[in-house]
Amino acid sequence: MYVILSQRIDTESSYEDSVFKLYHYPSRYKNQLHVGDTFIYYQGNRYKQEQRYYFGTGTIAAISTEDGKNFYAELKDCIRFPNNVPIYYEGDVNYIEQLEYQTVRKSINPPWQSSIRPLSKEAYDYIISRSGLDAIIEAQSSVFETNELLKNAVREYFRDKNSEAITRIREYSTMIEKEINCTRKKVKK
Repeated sequence: MYVILSQRIDTESSYEDSVFKLYHYPSRYKNQLHVGDTFIYYQGNRYKQEQRYYFGTGTIAAISTEDGKNFYAELKDCIRFPNNVPIYYEGDVNYIEQLEYQTVRKSINPPWQSSIRPLSKEAYDYIISRSGLDAIIEAQSSVFETNELLKNAVREYFRDKNSEAITRIREYSTMIEKEINCTRKKVKK
């Protein structure tokens, strides 16, 4: 299931959250969050429009409570978006969370006051597509492949005493550096 977790990062919060590590929430939401759920972080501010955006994603790893009133979700596989994604949609609805809303709730308008709310797969995909993560994922894949070539060249040099591998080590290292720098430029756009 996909969910929104409201997380104040531009203003103070009375909850014991640790962004991208731990999410603290009251018992009234205990049935709305489950281990394995994929979440999108939402920063909301009713007074400042520029402080209404989505800024990260991750997975719920574990949920615990000591008193039955306060719940704590441990978060894993979290990543901050390179680009904050505004809550507004560029099409026939006003908000991204209105995309295919029928699959997760009855009302077209998102329950903004809710700290945890369901999110449709379509809205999740739309947010991810605007977040800048595609460039990072693509670069990580490319860097991973080049890194494997580099490891093999280093093994060749040390294990097989092949001095010709030094040229490939230099070449692959330079390729990785260029790929990382290129990704940083794409993300900043």
